[in-house]
Amino acid sequence: MEDSKSSVQRFRFVVDWFNSKPKMGVNAFFVDGLLIDTGHSKVQKSALRTLGKLEVEQIVLTHHHEDHTGNLQALKQLKDCPVYAHQTCARLMESPPPVCFLERKTWGVNTAVQGIIPIDKTIETEQYKFHIINTPGHSEDHICLYEANQGWLFSGDLYVHHYIRYFMATESVTQQIESLKKVLELDVQRYFCSHSFSEDLFQERFGRKLKFLEDFYGNVVQLHQKGLGPTKIMKELRMKEKWMIRLLSGGWLSGLNMVHSAIRDTEFEI
Repeated sequence: MEDSKSSVQRFRFVVDWFNSKPKMGVNAFFVDGLLIDTGHSKVQKSALRTLGKLEVEQIVLTHHHEDHTGNLQALKQLKDCPVYAHQTCARLMESPPPVCFLERKTWGVNTAVQGIIPIDKTIETEQYKFHIINTPGHSEDHICLYEANQGWLFSGDLYVHHYIRYFMATESVTQQIESLKKVLELDVQRYFCSHSFSEDLFQERFGRKLKFLEDFYGNVVQLHQKGLGPTKIMKELRMKEKWMIRLLSGGWLSGLNMVHSAIRDTEFEI
């Protein structure tokens, strides 16, 4: 989809897993020769047909997860262009970490990619200058791209939704809180999320997620200080576990992980 107002093109790659409604999908964006993320490998043939038609001059990754990088190796060979990412992402992509059963069935897997260039403070195209904002929490290597003159924020998986039901085992609630605070200081007119279509009401939406995570973290800390363990904290907060997701992911994705993250972050701060 091309947006004539912003010259940003969005390409959405959907999956049909468990007949989910609405269908899950991930977005890649193209602006002025720059491709932001590459989609997942479950739709590699159609993704290459679509993205292969673009005049891609450079690729940048928001983070290493397989739904964002699954087509990278194939596109890199097809386009023979430089690829940029956070230095941790560049290292992880040399030998991608294994993914759980659920993620593998949903998004496919990564292929190892060598030669990714660690990104510095900015990445430039002919018309635009994107500032790199380090936004860890969802993953340690997560970045956002901010074009100050246009007021654009390419937010990767920083937002997705204001209400979160589960975390991956490695996510950090306090890092996400700090990352949200960081981008909320920017003058953002439109944001481009990797999993949703929304682009407006940036302050309202990102602010709601920040409040949700701050409230959640505060509640977990308070209950943990009273001596409650993770499962009892979930019960006290009336959190409903997504058991199908937890079981099919082998515990990699769960509501319990959110509680563990808050407790872990609290102990780390101490």
